[in-house]
Amino acid sequence: MKSNLSKMRSLFLIGVFSIFVATGCDLFEKEASIDTAELVGLWTISDADVVPQIGGLPIKNYFTDVMGMSGLEAEAFAAIYDAFLKESFGGTIEFKDDNTYIFRIADTVEDGSWAINSDGNKIILDGGTSDEQIVSILELTKSTLKVSYDELSMEDLDENIDTPDVEVSMKIEMTLTK
Repeated sequence: MKSNLSKMRSLFLIGVFSIFVATGCDLFEKEASIDTAELVGLWTISDADVVPQIGGLPIKNYFTDVMGMSGLEAEAFAAIYDAFLKESFGGTIEFKDDNTYIFRIADTVEDGSWAINSDGNKIILDGGTSDEQIVSILELTKSTLKVSYDELSMEDLDENIDTPDVEVSMKIEMTLTK
Protein backbone atom coordinates (compact mmCIF):
# COMPACT_ATOMS: atom_id res chain seq x y z
CA MET A 1 0.00 0.00 0.00
CA LYS A 2 2.86 2.31 0.82
CA SER A 3 4.34 1.82 -2.64
CA ASN A 4 1.07 2.97 -4.31
CA LEU A 5 1.06 6.09 -2.12
CA SER A 6 4.69 6.78 -3.08
CA LYS A 7 3.85 6.33 -6.76
CA MET A 8 0.87 8.70 -6.43
CA ARG A 9 3.01 11.30 -4.66
CA SER A 10 5.71 10.97 -7.33
CA LEU A 11 3.14 11.33 -10.12
CA PHE A 12 1.64 14.36 -8.35
CA LEU A 13 5.08 16.00 -7.98
CA ILE A 14 5.92 15.24 -11.62
CA GLY A 15 2.59 16.81 -12.65
CA VAL A 16 3.22 19.93 -10.56
CA PHE A 17 6.78 20.15 -11.92
CA SER A 18 5.46 19.78 -15.50
CA ILE A 19 2.96 22.60 -14.98
CA PHE A 20 5.73 24.72 -13.42
CA VAL A 21 7.99 24.18 -16.44
CA ALA A 22 5.19 24.56 -19.02
CA THR A 23 4.07 27.91 -17.64
CA GLY A 24 7.61 29.23 -17.57
CA CYS A 25 7.50 29.63 -13.80
CA ASP A 26 4.96 32.46 -14.17
CA LEU A 27 3.40 31.60 -10.84
CA PHE A 28 6.56 32.59 -9.02
CA GLU A 29 7.91 35.45 -11.12
CA LYS A 30 7.07 39.08 -10.60
CA GLU A 31 6.57 41.29 -13.60
CA ALA A 32 9.60 43.50 -14.23
CA SER A 33 8.86 47.10 -13.48
CA ILE A 34 10.70 50.36 -13.06
CA ASP A 35 10.89 52.08 -9.71
CA THR A 36 9.93 55.57 -10.84
CA ALA A 37 11.51 56.97 -7.68
CA GLU A 38 14.87 55.91 -9.11
CA LEU A 39 14.11 57.71 -12.39
CA VAL A 40 13.04 60.98 -10.76
CA GLY A 41 15.91 63.45 -10.39
CA LEU A 42 18.57 65.34 -12.31
CA TRP A 43 20.61 63.19 -14.71
CA THR A 44 23.80 64.30 -16.47
CA ILE A 45 24.74 62.77 -19.81
CA SER A 46 28.11 61.13 -19.19
CA ASP A 47 28.55 59.11 -22.38
CA ALA A 48 26.87 58.67 -25.75
CA ASP A 49 27.56 56.14 -28.48
CA VAL A 50 26.09 57.22 -31.79
CA VAL A 51 25.97 55.08 -34.92
CA PRO A 52 24.90 57.31 -37.82
CA GLN A 53 23.78 56.29 -41.28
CA ILE A 54 23.16 58.59 -44.20
CA GLY A 55 20.92 57.48 -47.01
CA GLY A 56 20.85 53.99 -45.48
CA LEU A 57 24.65 53.67 -45.64
CA PRO A 58 27.28 53.78 -42.90
CA ILE A 59 28.66 57.30 -42.86
CA LYS A 60 32.06 56.45 -44.41
CA ASN A 61 30.37 54.55 -47.24
CA TYR A 62 28.05 57.49 -47.91
CA PHE A 63 31.02 59.86 -48.17
CA THR A 64 32.91 57.56 -50.57
CA ASP A 65 30.05 56.04 -52.62
CA VAL A 66 27.71 59.04 -52.89
CA MET A 67 29.86 62.08 -52.26
CA GLY A 68 32.84 60.71 -54.21
CA MET A 69 35.43 61.23 -51.48
CA SER A 70 38.58 59.16 -51.15
CA GLY A 71 38.81 56.72 -48.25
CA LEU A 72 41.11 59.08 -46.37
CA GLU A 73 38.81 62.07 -46.89
CA ALA A 74 35.80 59.99 -45.84
CA GLU A 75 37.52 58.90 -42.63
CA ALA A 76 38.46 62.50 -41.82
CA PHE A 77 34.89 63.75 -42.42
CA ALA A 78 33.46 60.80 -40.46
CA ALA A 79 35.75 61.65 -37.52
CA ILE A 80 34.65 65.31 -37.61
CA TYR A 81 30.98 64.28 -37.83
CA ASP A 82 31.43 61.82 -34.94
CA ALA A 83 33.10 64.49 -32.76
CA PHE A 84 30.29 66.93 -33.58
CA LEU A 85 27.66 64.34 -32.62
CA LYS A 86 29.40 63.41 -29.36
CA GLU A 87 29.69 67.06 -28.38
CA SER A 88 26.01 67.67 -29.11
CA PHE A 89 25.05 65.05 -26.51
CA GLY A 90 26.26 66.95 -23.45
CA GLY A 91 23.67 68.24 -21.02
CA THR A 92 21.14 67.22 -18.41
CA ILE A 93 17.62 65.90 -18.18
CA GLU A 94 15.52 66.25 -15.07
CA PHE A 95 12.63 63.85 -14.56
CA LYS A 96 10.20 65.35 -12.06
CA ASP A 97 7.76 63.39 -9.92
CA ASP A 98 4.81 65.17 -11.57
CA ASN A 99 5.73 63.34 -14.82
CA THR A 100 7.28 66.37 -16.49
CA TYR A 101 10.87 66.73 -17.63
CA ILE A 102 13.33 69.49 -18.48
CA PHE A 103 16.11 68.77 -20.98
CA ARG A 104 19.03 71.20 -21.11
CA ILE A 105 21.68 71.00 -23.81
CA ALA A 106 23.98 73.94 -24.58
CA ASP A 107 21.68 76.99 -24.78
CA THR A 108 18.58 74.92 -25.54
CA VAL A 109 15.94 74.05 -22.95
CA GLU A 110 13.07 71.70 -23.78
CA ASP A 111 10.33 70.50 -21.51
CA GLY A 112 7.47 68.08 -21.74
CA SER A 113 5.84 65.07 -20.14
CA TRP A 114 7.13 61.57 -19.49
CA ALA A 115 5.60 58.19 -18.67
CA ILE A 116 6.76 54.60 -18.30
CA ASN A 117 5.14 52.03 -20.60
CA SER A 118 3.12 49.17 -19.09
CA ASP A 119 6.02 46.71 -19.45
CA GLY A 120 8.26 49.05 -17.45
CA ASN A 121 11.08 49.01 -20.01
CA LYS A 122 10.54 52.24 -21.95
CA ILE A 123 10.27 55.94 -21.20
CA ILE A 124 7.72 57.73 -23.38
CA LEU A 125 8.54 61.42 -23.79
CA ASP A 126 5.70 63.69 -24.91
CA GLY A 127 3.39 60.74 -25.52
CA GLY A 128 0.57 61.28 -28.00
CA THR A 129 2.14 64.37 -29.54
CA SER A 130 4.06 64.93 -32.77
CA ASP A 131 7.21 65.13 -30.60
CA GLU A 132 6.72 61.67 -29.04
CA GLN A 133 10.02 59.88 -28.41
CA ILE A 134 10.25 56.33 -27.08
CA VAL A 135 13.44 55.50 -25.21
CA SER A 136 14.37 51.94 -24.22
CA ILE A 137 15.70 51.54 -20.69
CA LEU A 138 18.77 49.31 -20.74
CA GLU A 139 19.68 49.83 -17.07
CA LEU A 140 18.33 51.87 -14.18
CA THR A 141 19.88 52.13 -10.74
CA LYS A 142 19.87 54.94 -8.19
CA SER A 143 22.88 56.52 -9.90
CA THR A 144 22.98 55.19 -13.49
CA LEU A 145 20.51 55.33 -16.36
CA LYS A 146 21.40 53.69 -19.67
CA VAL A 147 19.02 54.21 -22.55
CA SER A 148 18.82 53.49 -26.25
CA TYR A 149 16.77 55.14 -28.97
CA ASP A 150 16.66 55.81 -32.70
CA GLU A 151 16.38 59.16 -34.45
CA LEU A 152 15.44 59.70 -38.07
CA SER A 153 15.36 62.95 -40.02
CA MET A 154 15.52 64.24 -43.56
CA GLU A 155 18.44 66.62 -44.10
CA ASP A 156 19.62 68.88 -46.91
CA LEU A 157 23.29 67.92 -46.76
CA ASP A 158 24.45 69.84 -49.81
CA GLU A 159 22.35 72.97 -49.13
CA ASN A 160 21.06 72.81 -52.69
CA ILE A 161 17.27 73.20 -52.81
CA ASP A 162 17.18 71.44 -56.19
CA THR A 163 18.50 68.14 -54.80
CA PRO A 164 16.40 65.89 -52.58
CA ASP A 165 16.93 65.74 -48.84
CA VAL A 166 18.72 62.67 -47.52
CA GLU A 167 17.58 60.37 -44.72
CA VAL A 168 19.88 60.58 -41.70
CA SER A 169 19.36 57.95 -39.00
CA MET A 170 21.12 57.46 -35.71
CA LYS A 171 21.14 54.61 -33.22
CA ILE A 172 21.98 56.20 -29.88
CA GLU A 173 22.98 54.57 -26.60
CA MET A 174 23.39 57.05 -23.78
CA THR A 175 24.61 56.74 -20.21
CA LEU A 176 23.41 59.27 -17.66
CA THR A 177 24.47 59.65 -14.03
CA LYS A 178 22.92 61.28 -10.96
